[in-house]
Amino acid sequence: MPEDHLSSETSLSVEITSTGIKASAKSRAIAAVERLLGNVADLGNAWIEGATTRKRAKNEGERQLIEAAAKYGVERMGYDEELAKRAFENHFKKVAQAQVNKDAVAHAAIQDLRRHNPTDEETNSGPDEVSEEFMARFEGYAEGATTEQLRERWGRILAGEIRKPGTFSPKVMRTTDELDAATAELFEELVPFRLVDCIVKCIMPRELDFEQSLRLVSAGLLVEPGLAGHQRLFASGQSNTGQKKVWIHTFGKFAVGFAQDTKADFDQKILVDNDGKPSTPVYVLTDVGRALSSILPSNEENAGFEYAKKLASVLPQGSVMTWLVLPDGSLRPSPIKF
Repeated sequence: MPEDHLSSETSLSVEITSTGIKASAKSRAIAAVERLLGNVADLGNAWIEGATTRKRAKNEGERQLIEAAAKYGVERMGYDEELAKRAFENHFKKVAQAQVNKDAVAHAAIQDLRRHNPTDEETNSGPDEVSEEFMARFEGYAEGATTEQLRERWGRILAGEIRKPGTFSPKVMRTTDELDAATAELFEELVPFRLVDCIVKCIMPRELDFEQSLRLVSAGLLVEPGLAGHQRLFASGQSNTGQKKVWIHTFGKFAVGFAQDTKADFDQKILVDNDGKPSTPVYVLTDVGRALSSILPSNEENAGFEYAKKLASVLPQGSVMTWLVLPDGSLRPSPIKF
């Protein structure tokens, strides 16, 4: 007889430990998950075995709970059997479904932490628990996460708050809850082209059309671009020798720039002359957009590489400089040439 994986439970606390999380971040993860599940040791393989197994466990658990509750209600109320049965079935169906949803969200959060382990700074800093204000609001949203897409989204938000407490304000959670699937998918397509708090237009496959821009602005994810659009100014710095001033954009751990005395070909799409300072056309993220972009798949270094190639097309050959950003914030020349 084949082994039924539902009969062998695994502790979620082991999952948390196996991610390598330590200190404050680990404490926050355990406290948050216990808040959702009641006890991390009670989460079994039902949430690891896939959708079919989870559905089987949920249906059987709900059936037993509803039948027991209905019987209890009939015995206690002692008058309208059908009314009592319907009342308890409806009530406990809601209770059971809410717990099913919270369990799935908690598991999604741990899986996200496993994929994107907190940095050393995140694991060892911050409070030992996620704030009560956040958890009180979050629990309500998690209870309503009835689809796999919603469970993944709220799981990533919980993981993001565990990594960096204070990232997801009530406003961010409210906007996320109201976000429709099509707009969420459109926004996720933009994130790989992010530069800090902006989306770089020239490295996107195509710019947003009016309807797409309007949807993202109305959802509270992008700042209204207006007729002229927005631009991000290059930062001013110095080369490693300290002998030459340079213009710099920093994409995560990769920086791109050029000497300030370079004769640039301003073209309005890649490089714009903004009162004597170079800038790049961008879409600007709102505070909500920045928070949500932090939990979505992105690769700022790759975005920087693509921008460097674009920049090379409007600058004299060999003018583009690239650097690696070191942990202390200093720059080391990159071997990549354009």
